Amino acid sequence: MGFKAGIQADYVNSMAEAMEKAFMAEWPKAMNDQPPPQANDQMRLLFIAIAQGVVRHLVDHPEAIAVTISENNLHTHNATVQVISTETLY
Repeated sequence: MGFKAGIQADYVNSMAEAMEKAFMAEWPKAMNDQPPPQANDQMRLLFIAIAQGVVRHLVDHPEAIAVTISENNLHTHNATVQVISTETLY
């Protein structure tokens, strides 16, 4: 499966949904055990926009990431991801 940023009409199994789940899981730890807020359209819009931006940036800059895949004797594959340039991280 490729990157699926997510949209309102297709949110399930998307990067945006993963962000929402992580947000909800981390909320009590960061907010002194207060229950997380109810998910709403505005919250999902934020996660969708961020996920779409991340995916768009990765697609627009494939030269910044190198992926090496090798096969071992067990007929499984090992992958290594290397960031080529970190000059614009800050």
